[in-house]
Amino acid sequence: MKPEPDALTVERAALERDGATVLRGVVGEHTLADLVAALAAVRTSGCATSRQVLYTHRPPPQEAPPLSTIVEQWLNPFRYGGASSTRSAANALRPLAAELLGEAVVLFQDLLLVKKPGQKPFPWHQDFGFWPIDLPLALVFWVPLNAVDETTGGLRFATGSHRLGVEPVVDLHDGRPQDASAVTRFNPDAWPALIPSYRAGDAVAFSPLTFHSSPAMIRDGERPAWSCVFLSHRARWRHANAPRHPLCSVVEDGAPVSEVGDV
Repeated sequence: MKPEPDALTVERAALERDGATVLRGVVGEHTLADLVAALAAVRTSGCATSRQVLYTHRPPPQEAPPLSTIVEQWLNPFRYGGASSTRSAANALRPLAAELLGEAVVLFQDLLLVKKPGQKPFPWHQDFGFWPIDLPLALVFWVPLNAVDETTGGLRFATGSHRLGVEPVVDLHDGRPQDASAVTRFNPDAWPALIPSYRAGDAVAFSPLTFHSSPAMIRDGERPAWSCVFLSHRARWRHANAPRHPLCSVVEDGAPVSEVGDV
């Protein structure tokens, strides 16, 4: 009788084949509680939200609306102190990231995110072009802090779209390439859609080359979530990949990526 493959082998195969895989119940109760508490703490302590999406390849147009028209976001709360910090949650997922990537990893960034009714959809995009990194040797986790589905802005994926390779970086307000002369090969209608329903404690892991988006909420309430990015320990800084990223002013081009301080 052929033995059943272990869960990790199945998840690795799904990542390679589909570019994304839903991991049911991998976020423990205490980790989830820590994330809920961190979000409450950043809100009550007045930690500044991100003021704009990353225009990593051109200056933002003067008419660009604020990021709050899409999402409320806090960048790198793992660098905060006290109750606002998400570092314990990132450390809890670090071994899983290393297992899925098959090598040692470096924590690159994380985000606390709250989506609300009335905010616009997040357009289809890849994450890699927003980072000053040389190769897409990375894994992104997205963790909803409560039950989420398509009606409440759950993350969805174009299955297999990571096989396109690196595509032009988009303006996250309208989904068009930041470089007006760039042409994208991505057409969401050409790819099967993965549209999970998530329970609290679930996570989704995906490649930074996998196209993903989130629809507008059509139900009341909020969609709190946390995302974190782990890079291969072999990753190096490459300014040319995201020349306007703020890290380019504080990290050495070509140096190995490390968990640098705040920017």
